[in-house]
Amino acid sequence: MRTIFYFLAAVLAFGAAYYYYQDVSSQTATVSKLRLVGEDGAVFKAGTEIDDAFLEEHIISQSLPLSLADDFGWALDDNLATRVNLKGRVFGQDVAVGSFLQRTQFFVTQENAFARRIAPGFRAISIPVETSRAVENFIMPGARVDVIGAFEVSQNQYVSEILLENVEVMAVEDIDSRGEFETRDRPDYDSVTLMVEAELATNFVGRSESVSGSLTLVLRNPCEEVSCGTEVASQ
Repeated sequence: MRTIFYFLAAVLAFGAAYYYYQDVSSQTATVSKLRLVGEDGAVFKAGTEIDDAFLEEHIISQSLPLSLADDFGWALDDNLATRVNLKGRVFGQDVAVGSFLQRTQFFVTQENAFARRIAPGFRAISIPVETSRAVENFIMPGARVDVIGAFEVSQNQYVSEILLENVEVMAVEDIDSRGEFETRDRPDYDSVTLMVEAELATNFVGRSESVSGSLTLVLRNPCEEVSCGTEVASQ
């Protein structure tokens, strides 16, 4: 009889200990979610692409109590598959620093993401160019350029004219980010996509039809219009 009593007491003690262990485990268990970091008050604009550098600098793992898993079920989990799938995605809305990442913040397709980058009142227009007439491989997404065309005014007499001035290069071929362009080791190309004011786009198309030969892209110093906080040393 005493043996049975001890056995039941042991079972009861084990059950109590197991219950306590499970309760403590559930209270201390955590889940990992992805959160944006950066300067206080900063906002990542719609059109921002998630590349390797962005992942490393602005996305961290945030541990949350497992008890909050349901409340934060909408936030993206921190795992290898999620991080791989984030590469190349583009924000479809402005997202503030400190926010947890969620699927609804991103564009479904890269095409929509590219179109959203076009500023109001502007249009994206692609033009054929020769690499040798576009500063070789120094033209890349984000560069500022002038577009020059040569017109024949009389037999064997030509005059050059600036058709577009200080416009942004949105894409080189199908590459629309500087990081990807450099990753591909500055590839050759035969077209670029420019962001042009809407009223200038129509005039440019008409004028470019009369250009003799290929258009020429002239690379501009990005600090020409605004101060970059540095001085260019004289050579």
